[in-house]
Amino acid sequence: MRRRARLASTWRPHLRGERHLRGLVARHAGGGRLVNAAWDEVWERRTLDAEKPLLAALLAADGLDTGFGDVREDAWREATARWVDELGLSEGDSVFEVGCGAGAFLYALREHGIRVSGIDRSSTLIGYARDVMPEATFAVADAADFDLGEQADIVVAFGVFMYFPELDYATGVLERMVAKARRAVAVIDVPDKAHEAEALARRIATVGGEDAYRERYAGLDHLYYDRAWFANAMSRAGIRGPLIADQWLKHYENGRSRFNAWGELSTT
Repeated sequence: MRRRARLASTWRPHLRGERHLRGLVARHAGGGRLVNAAWDEVWERRTLDAEKPLLAALLAADGLDTGFGDVREDAWREATARWVDELGLSEGDSVFEVGCGAGAFLYALREHGIRVSGIDRSSTLIGYARDVMPEATFAVADAADFDLGEQADIVVAFGVFMYFPELDYATGVLERMVAKARRAVAVIDVPDKAHEAEALARRIATVGGEDAYRERYAGLDHLYYDRAWFANAMSRAGIRGPLIADQWLKHYENGRSRFNAWGELSTT
């Protein structure tokens, strides 16, 4: 695995009092965890546009076709190729994605000869992933309760930690990802606490003001993370010398306030 922008060893956890839930919440029947019910409804309504090229359709189904995203296929493939490099992936290696949605990231990894699998809370999106990648294994499951039976070389979560209700929940998911992985873990597209105010201002401006924002996004809040807290949470979970870098996906408006975090397991 390549070592870019290594974190200073003096960083320490910095909790910001984010122990309260944001937005509408509900109990997940399986694990008794708190999850955001409003976001569940959004993802279950997603459709797969048969008129678009397949990767473009998957990106749209995964919510990357909005004014905050509008990610291009070439930029997506370029970012994926960099992840293949950063994570030291080779043809035949396996990647398991937590919160895979319709599978846009896994589909791009699959083009590199990577064996893919994943879970998501949305049965609708998992159905699309199964249709597009019938040889892969997908399951409807919560990020805190997915099966640990079969490990994967790399375990990733792309754009899903923002939907978690609180930091304790995120910590539990990190620990579970480490247990599932053989070599490394990557958490991609994490909302940066240092840029929360500007991210909110950008979203409000994009939809046409505060009233329009409240109407459109009532109960659909994101959880933001302090980079130092995230690095230490990864270290405590068993990831050696985690790396933190700005989101490098091009033509992605939200990327201005997001970061990526990844590292090898301490036992490798």
